[in-house]
Amino acid sequence: MTSENGNQSTLDLDQALPDEVTVSGAFTRRLPSQRLIDTLAKIESMQFSDLATNQPFRIIAFRALLRDYPNRDVTSLWLAAYDVEVNVEEENPTEDKSLMLSSTLPPIGA
Repeated sequence: MTSENGNQSTLDLDQALPDEVTVSGAFTRRLPSQRLIDTLAKIESMQFSDLATNQPFRIIAFRALLRDYPNRDVTSLWLAAYDVEVNVEEENPTEDKSLMLSSTLPPIGA
């Protein structure tokens, strides 16, 4: 939250971070932005590829925390992500419009 003078409120910064985050399967398959990759490489002083290999769920947890708490310090979110569990929502195939058959297809057996 931001106050009228543009400062972050202490309520937002003092709010406890969750022990679990929920993300979609699509969220887990998306690659982080280059800025995020560079930030994590700088924080950990290592190549992002090594982080992605050794701590994939931490990266997903971090991205979810960043999504849900955009006003928090990035380093504190990265540290908190170490202890956050990731709940991946199951995808519902009936909601995917690309799986629907087209009405222009000929009937089966025609």
